[in-house]
Amino acid sequence: MSDLSSLSKHVVDIFKSTVEYNDYRILLDRIKEEPRLYDRVLEYRRKNFNILQDDIEDDIAQMDDLVNEYDDLLGNPLVNDFITAEAAFCKMVRDFTTSVTDELEFDI
Repeated sequence: MSDLSSLSKHVVDIFKSTVEYNDYRILLDRIKEEPRLYDRVLEYRRKNFNILQDDIEDDIAQMDDLVNEYDDLLGNPLVNDFITAEAAFCKMVRDFTTSVTDELEFDI
């Protein structure tokens, strides 16, 4: 198990050296400098996550409502850049995880 632990630390270091991760962290830190803005971003992200996790038929309508509700927030260039950077970083992590589970023939 220590081999895997060592390897996972190496993988984390590689992730931390990527443009995607560093863009995400820089923008997150900038948003955190404005506590009210950070709180609203967290609220938006939580609602967005909940909509994506629900198995309901009107999820498109709910997403439209969410975008309308947070239109002012999403129009903020800093927030927009952050959401884009976060999505890019999440995609990178998801792609990595998928490649590992595919190679292990892990049936999920």
